[in-house]
Amino acid sequence: MPAVVVTALLAFAIVMTGMLFLCGVCVVMLKLGGRAVAAEADEGAEMADPVLVAVLTAAAAEALGRPVLVHRVRMHRAPESDRWSRAGRLDIMISHRVGPRR
Repeated sequence: MPAVVVTALLAFAIVMTGMLFLCGVCVVMLKLGGRAVAAEADEGAEMADPVLVAVLTAAAAEALGRPVLVHRVRMHRAPESDRWSRAGRLDIMISHRVGPRR
């Protein structure tokens, strides 16, 4: 075999080996990350107020027009500094509304 072909095959084998290694690292990180997210979700489920769950269930049933069952409530705690960016996003969304304005 010519040296060019051997070099090309060797380079291809090295690149594919590296890609397989990185795929394995990604799979391991996803598995470990999924466990951490599941643990956080379980902790948050314990803190849900039963009255809040009842209100959310009633609101969902009224909006959908049929009975619903709430399996889990996840409380989202946004950082205090996020308020200004959230207000800016709301202004942009309101300015792009389609339909009559009141």
